[in-house]
Amino acid sequence: MIAALLKAALSPAGKALGALVLAGALFGGVYAKGRADGRASLTAQLAADRVTILKDGKAIDNEALAADDPALCALLGGCLQPDSDAALRPAGADAAKAGHK
Repeated sequence: MIAALLKAALSPAGKALGALVLAGALFGGVYAKGRADGRASLTAQLAADRVTILKDGKAIDNEALAADDPALCALLGGCLQPDSDAALRPAGADAAKAGHK
């Protein structure tokens, strides 16, 4: 039985099949390595971006927490409540409101 397998492996068809299996194994290994490297690179980039976003968010949070009422309204884009002070409303808010009546 071993002799028959050895004879089949050393035949021209067996050699060709062996070469295809070897090429497939090499290609598969290179593909898996490249995919793992790409995934690691993307993970590292996303982690770095996440740290930047958290730093920016923390700066924004500190600014908002330290703001008084008028400054907070300015950070939010203005206050449009009817009973609020007109100085806290964004420019043109009254004209836009009058146009919708």
